[in-house]
Amino acid sequence: MVSNKVKIQLLIVSMALIPWFIYMLLRPELFIYPFQRQENPDTLIKLFGPYDALITGIAVVGASFLMAWATEASQFMFSQAFALAILALLQVFPEYMFEATLAWKRHIELASATMTGANRLLLGAGWPLIVFIAYLASKFRGDNPVMKEIKLDISQSVEIFFLVIMTAYSFVIVAKSRLDIYDAVILVTMYLVYLIFTLRMPSEPIEEAEYIHGPAKVMLNMKAFKRNLSISIFLLIGAVIIFFGAPSFIGSVQVVALTIGIETYFLAQWIAPLLSEFPESTSAFYYASTKHLAPMGMGNLVSSKVNQWSLLIGTIPLVYSLSIGHLAFIPLNELQQHEILLTGAQSAYGVALLSKMRITIYEAATLFALWFIQMIYPPIRIEVTIIYLILTVFELIYHRREVRKLLDEFIRAAKYVIWRKVA
Repeated sequence: MVSNKVKIQLLIVSMALIPWFIYMLLRPELFIYPFQRQENPDTLIKLFGPYDALITGIAVVGASFLMAWATEASQFMFSQAFALAILALLQVFPEYMFEATLAWKRHIELASATMTGANRLLLGAGWPLIVFIAYLASKFRGDNPVMKEIKLDISQSVEIFFLVIMTAYSFVIVAKSRLDIYDAVILVTMYLVYLIFTLRMPSEPIEEAEYIHGPAKVMLNMKAFKRNLSISIFLLIGAVIIFFGAPSFIGSVQVVALTIGIETYFLAQWIAPLLSEFPESTSAFYYASTKHLAPMGMGNLVSSKVNQWSLLIGTIPLVYSLSIGHLAFIPLNELQQHEILLTGAQSAYGVALLSKMRITIYEAATLFALWFIQMIYPPIRIEVTIIYLILTVFELIYHRREVRKLLDEFIRAAKYVIWRKVA
């Protein structure tokens, strides 16, 4: 039996998608727009109007919800290995499409803006929101004591360790002053090694299926054929809308910026990531509102950060090389170097906080404040970068015993993965 709440959710998403289908039928030329490479402002103004951003943006959000529900339910449809490998990609598909569109059309500065914006939004707003929601939910439940920190499971030391490595490599990219296909190979390799580790770790004793909610739970309770069909339809519709809708949204956002005189870089850095991040994070926010699943909510966003800090960055030089027809490197200008440096410093502070396997509400507030201040006043990039790095050093020194414990736990996990394979 489908609850009224689920019916309302499906109705809202349907209302978000139907205008887009009508819009595309009236504008068939937009079906070939994603495949066009170079463009100029005059072409964009002729092709899009400000209202296009509203229609396509709402559709991308609706499609992202469809894919989020389908991926949440389908993790119990496939084998664990297949699910982890495929779902990790599907959940961040909207973000990859934004990146791929900009790289394909050779808007490298905007691609860099979207990449850094998505990473900083996830860590600067997403991580703190998990802690804030857990704290408020704890107060509403009347818990004593109130949950003022989230403790991570020790098994999540794997994600944190790989996030450390990927963060360190971001500083290498800044030092080189360029992004090339070799970076893509290295980052994708890091992700594959990380995936191997997660696949070979022992499964969790908690049966996660009982915590699935909303449309995903309805699909999960269906008979096998209907469940598989529903999941496939949701994934297909979501993928088609995002594939054709994301490029149109990016193009129309540029027109909006040109029309009202707002810097295109700012809109690309924050609006596009916000649309793609929110649906993906809803499950994590739901987990944060429950007493026993708050660590799972934080763990979900930490895993998303690993995906973004590896595959999302690697997407740019790969698609750019395909667009121009040969292997190429992307020189980074001063702004792009500062943006990646700031994003790397923020990531360093984030993993330093998690190195003790917990994060407090005060630390979450610091993360959020630094992200918010720099977002509303971009010129202080360097100053905020320095603050992040100072706080990182302080955290690592002050909590050096916990850092050592984290390293020991990762070594133990690595031995398990290797010896289990040998056995």
